[in-house]
Amino acid sequence: MVVNQSGRRISYVGSIVWLMGFGLLAAASVSIAMSLPIPSADVSGVMVWVQQHQTTFQIADEMLACGSSMLLAVVVVLYGKLKKRHPVGMGVVLALGIVVAIGAFYAVMALGRLVYPVNGLPIDSATSVLSASQLFAGLHWMALALAACVIAVAIITKSRIIILTSVCVALLKIVGTYYSGAVLVPLTAVSEVALFGWSIMMVAWCVARNLKSK
Repeated sequence: MVVNQSGRRISYVGSIVWLMGFGLLAAASVSIAMSLPIPSADVSGVMVWVQQHQTTFQIADEMLACGSSMLLAVVVVLYGKLKKRHPVGMGVVLALGIVVAIGAFYAVMALGRLVYPVNGLPIDSATSVLSASQLFAGLHWMALALAACVIAVAIITKSRIIILTSVCVALLKIVGTYYSGAVLVPLTAVSEVALFGWSIMMVAWCVARNLKSK
């Protein structure tokens, strides 16, 4: 009985952390996407863009760091619990979770360099453009890894409905990550909302499965 209660608590906490991780990543990505387009592709345009959205970017930077850390922690715990039943599938999920975290941390460092000058070091022209490019590279990397991770998790469930839904969410995520132009910004927001909805669906599926097994 004590073991079951402990397992339930871990599941509840894991579900909350799972949802918070996806929610923070989605909120950060949407807030950055909504700041587009950059006034101009030159140095002055990047600097104006950063100054106009500095507070938003500071919050987004923290959300990216926290969200990616939470998701990585949950993935590691899931790997420990499910690796015996799904060794290959969970190995893939763990690898993709690490790739997601790397992409997110890369974006965090680039965005942080733009809005948090380290030790008072100035941001020169070369640094601003490079950091902006690295930010979008990191977000793109993270988005593609998340799309692959969504499909990998869905395959483990062996549910046709979840797999089909996950493929649609993953495709939307892939398309939505190409938001260099202002036209695709709404699509990016929709893809992030869909991804968060997918995370809720997975929690609901796990809860329903646990209830059936009792």
